[in-house]
Amino acid sequence: MAKTTIANYSIELNQGPPGNPQTYAPLRPNQLGGRVRMEMFTYVAASDATSSIALCKIPKGARLIDIAFAASATLGGTATLSFGLAGADGSGNIDDGPPTATPVNASDSIGAVVSDSTTCLSAAYAYTATTLNHLLVPGAANYAASPAAEGVISIANGGWLYMTAKDVYLTTTVAAAALGTQVLQGYVLYALD
Repeated sequence: MAKTTIANYSIELNQGPPGNPQTYAPLRPNQLGGRVRMEMFTYVAASDATSSIALCKIPKGARLIDIAFAASATLGGTATLSFGLAGADGSGNIDDGPPTATPVNASDSIGAVVSDSTTCLSAAYAYTATTLNHLLVPGAANYAASPAAEGVISIANGGWLYMTAKDVYLTTTVAAAALGTQVLQGYVLYALD
């Protein structure tokens, strides 16, 4: 049987050169061993035009894994949908800033308040098919060679692996044309505890 020689370790294993003892940095449950939870949403549109809609509530400390949705009828390519987050407390912020010097999430300026955004997960797009659409697709912008702090992911990177700093609503905003009569249905997957 072949032996695997380990050359390097992930940031989460926090081990020095091969052969050193593993020290395992303390990780949040939403990074190691956490339970994956699902929030479903169903919204019945009735010719909705230019409005923001709260689809479901995501709890504080949730690390976003996947968000997907489908429409019951073709969206026609005229009405656009964007997806974002809004503070469930109505403060206008999805992150009120850290109470200490260590941020929960990165933003353009670390430790700054992060305002609600209707497009932080997906910019306005004219969906034309009834297929399942995944919003949190990992891309090059989601990765940082040197994270600012353990577990820090910027919402500006598209939301994949973003950790909510407080209870937030997943929102969709309709623009450009009326949505028409149909059903939007989907889910949010996140790790928590």
